[in-house]
Amino acid sequence: MKLNLKAALESLFRSLQSPKETEKCSLPVSMVLLLRDPRFPSLEQLRAAAEAAYGVAFSRDKATRYCVFQQVLFTLMNAGPHTLSFLYYTKPYGDNVDDFGRAMPKASQREAWAKHTAWMAVDYVRGGTDPELEYCVIAKLYAEMLNDNCVGVYAPTERSFIPNDGFLREELRRIAASRHLGVT
Repeated sequence: MKLNLKAALESLFRSLQSPKETEKCSLPVSMVLLLRDPRFPSLEQLRAAAEAAYGVAFSRDKATRYCVFQQVLFTLMNAGPHTLSFLYYTKPYGDNVDDFGRAMPKASQREAWAKHTAWMAVDYVRGGTDPELEYCVIAKLYAEMLNDNCVGVYAPTERSFIPNDGFLREELRRIAASRHLGVT
């Protein structure tokens, strides 16, 4: 896989924007895992989650159809026809984090948002043709990655935040099951 540095840097820039700024530009399909602590998954943990999610073996060899690898500063995953990029950040998501969190409609959302100190974003690379499918691919992976360090999942382009209140895994699996992913 050839790394498109320009696209990777644009993805990084978009991820650092506040949730309000993300409305102004065309964004790739992205889902942000908000974390209590800046503990990020290793390549082995990502590989294991991918294998559990998609039901095929993943390697570290970036020339294969199913792999998780690092290229310079970026972590990438090939899941058959899908490519995902991972971005990790050790500060709360966006600018005006407190104001954004307080504006959430539900108390459970506000409480969960206030607890995060770091985040991990997964972007669908070279997408844009079928956003519904692209969300399904990421949701399937995230359903296998959830743990008690995760306070919730935020979809920037949808401005949707689902707290990790015991129903998040079920919701992610429901999203993922809505389409055939074409991974195997």
